[in-house]
Amino acid sequence: MRTDETPNGAVKGRASRFWLFAPFAIFALVVIGWIAAWFMISDRVASELDGVVAREQALGRDWDCADRRIGGFPFRIEIACASLIVTRGDGASFALGRSRATAQVYQPRHVIFEIAGPMRGGDGSTLVEGDWELLQGSIRGLGRGDEQVSAYALSPHLRAVAPRFAAFGGAPVDASADRLEIHARPSPGLAPEQGALDIVLRAAQSSSPVLDGLTGDVAPADVEIHARVTHLRGLPSGEPRDMAGIWRDRGGRLDLALLDIVKGNARIQLRGELALDALLRPEGRINPSAAGIDDLTGRLFGVERAGGASSFLDILAPRAQAAPGPDAPDQSLRAFPPLLLRDGRVFIGPLPLPQVRLQPVF
Repeated sequence: MRTDETPNGAVKGRASRFWLFAPFAIFALVVIGWIAAWFMISDRVASELDGVVAREQALGRDWDCADRRIGGFPFRIEIACASLIVTRGDGASFALGRSRATAQVYQPRHVIFEIAGPMRGGDGSTLVEGDWELLQGSIRGLGRGDEQVSAYALSPHLRAVAPRFAAFGGAPVDASADRLEIHARPSPGLAPEQGALDIVLRAAQSSSPVLDGLTGDVAPADVEIHARVTHLRGLPSGEPRDMAGIWRDRGGRLDLALLDIVKGNARIQLRGELALDALLRPEGRINPSAAGIDDLTGRLFGVERAGGASSFLDILAPRAQAAPGPDAPDQSLRAFPPLLLRDGRVFIGPLPLPQVRLQPVF
C-alpha cells in the first residue's frame, strides 16, 4: 500500500528557508512603503505651499519660485528655489536670492525656511534694497489658515529710497542691526473677521540716521515691540497709500502693548493705541515713560540748557511718579502724561510739542 507523505526533513527545510528570507522581505516592504509615504507627504507639503501662494495671489501678491526642486529623501521634504520673486498687484516687485523650505516627514506642517540675500525691489519711484548674513525662520500650522511665523536675521541692512514717504520727508531711509527677530500669529480670542495679528519684534544694536537725528545720539539702540494690528490679515495688495486707506476704513488700529527703546543712556517705553486719520496721519493716545531724555526734551520743547530741560521734566513728571506694575519693572522710569495725537499735532496734556508736526505715513 502506497502513501503520499512529505518527509519531515522537507517540511523543516521549507520553514527554515522562510525565516531566512522573511526579514529581507519585510525590509523590502518597509522600504517600498516609506518611499510611497515620502512621495505622498512631499506632494502634500508642495500642495499646502501652493495653497498659501494661491491665497496670496488672490490678495494681489504673486510668488514666483524659479527652478523649483523637491528633494530631501528619505527623512525630509525640501523645496528649493533658485530665486524668489514677489510681485504686487500695482506692479511693484521684490527679488530675493536662493530660498529653501524644509519639513520633516513626520511633521509636514512645521516648515523651516532659509532665504539668501540680497533683496532688491521697487515700483519705479520707490527703491528698496536689503542684505543679511543669515535669514532663517519657521512656519507652524502650514495650510490651516492660522499659521504662526517666526524669522531671525543676522546683520540685516535695509535701505529705502521713497520720495512719496512723506513721514520721512522723501529722504532715503537706512536701518541696520546686529540681530533681528520677528514673530507673528493670528490674535487668539478674537473673531477671524477682525483679521488681527499679534507681532513681536526685537532688534539688537540697531541703528538708523532717522532715529539718530530724533534723539541726537548716534549710539546703537536695542528695540523691542509687542503689538496687535487689527484688520491686517486679508488686506489686498496695491499702492501703499491705497492699502493704508483701506486699512483705516476697515477700522484698523495698532494696539501697542510695548515699545521699548534703549539708546545710550536714554530709555523710552511707549504703550497705547494708534490709528490713521482722514489724511493718513497717526492719531491716538500714547502713554510714555522714560529716563535719561533731558537732551531730547530740550530739543522738543526748545529748552536749550540741560538744567532747564531737567527742571522742565520735573514739572511734567515728578520723580515720585514711576511707571507702575509688572510691565515696567524699572522703577527709574518716569511716567509722563499721555501723548495725544490729533490733527497732525502731538500734545502733552494741553501743551503741543512745538517742534513736532505729524505727516501722512504715505
